[in-house]
Amino acid sequence: MSDKHEPIGGSAPWRTGVRLAAVVAGGLALASCSFLDWGFMGGGSKAPPTAVDPSPTRSVFSLPRMGFPGLGLGGRGGVMSASERQCRAALRRRGVEFTDLAPIRDSAACGIDHPVRVSTLARGVTLKPAATLNCQTALAAAEWLQKDVGPAARKRYLTGIAEVNNMSSYSCRRIRGTSRWSEHSRGNALDIGSFTLKNGHVIDVSRQSLFAMRARGFLHAARAGACDEFSTVLGPGSDADHADHFHFDLRQRRTGYRHCD
Repeated sequence: MSDKHEPIGGSAPWRTGVRLAAVVAGGLALASCSFLDWGFMGGGSKAPPTAVDPSPTRSVFSLPRMGFPGLGLGGRGGVMSASERQCRAALRRRGVEFTDLAPIRDSAACGIDHPVRVSTLARGVTLKPAATLNCQTALAAAEWLQKDVGPAARKRYLTGIAEVNNMSSYSCRRIRGTSRWSEHSRGNALDIGSFTLKNGHVIDVSRQSLFAMRARGFLHAARAGACDEFSTVLGPGSDADHADHFHFDLRQRRTGYRHCD
């Protein structure tokens, strides 16, 4: 028969110590499991929740990195700057239709951190085929089309522009006959081959005959207007390579020189 009460000075202290040790051990085990389950100790096999980015973070207490399409966060191009966001807002205000693309990096010399694929230069004015450019070049082209080309067409042909023919935009290449990389290799240039009016009439950029007065006047106005938007303007008469198209780019020269030919 056992007593209902432990005798004073008997085994109670020993049993109390065992119970305390068990409680402490159990607590440590639970804490250990919790840390291992979340990968904080580096030895857990349990995968993190699917909503959490499993990529490394700066510390075990930092938030997971997140990426947002079109903003460049987490991409090779880095976080999109305020000027890039402002440029896209300006394109939308002008009615330009474009799509943000993933960063392009074809080589150390070729690529665009935040490229856009432009399919129209204004409401109702198609750029065909669509051009891959950096945003600043796309905006310069849209401003040129809307401020200079459209008014020139309405003045001489009493109609607007329906389509602009894109002969070249982003392209990883050097300038012909040189070792220098083309502005096309950074999405910083656009080549235009022709314009289609809303009445279906096509105006080629190639040199016009002496008697094509309206076409010559239109092309002259379009070319002169481009000098206000771009730092390089080339076309028929500049050299053999530009005999059938306009070349526009935003090359930055140390002297600030702008080449309008």
